[in-house]
Amino acid sequence: LLITIGGEYGVPHASQVAMIAAHSITHGRYARWYWASIVGGLLLPLALIVLANNPIGLAAAGALSLLGLFAYEWAFVMAPQDVPNN
Repeated sequence: LLITIGGEYGVPHASQVAMIAAHSITHGRYARWYWASIVGGLLLPLALIVLANNPIGLAAAGALSLLGLFAYEWAFVMAPQDVPNN
């Protein structure tokens, strides 16, 4: 969680294009995908792991983690493709 959020907010970007794409991920067109991956793919599964005392809860946490990974990668791959690089 810290690495994911720190990578978007704490690291300076290599170029103007990367900075625009990062802003699109965190605040723009892909913000829903990004924040859904943080909440639904990281925080909710962590809560389920801590609170779940059965295999179904742990399986749900695993499934949510995979969906969160998909949402994060979708935003991470698609956002830079929307930015013109010349």
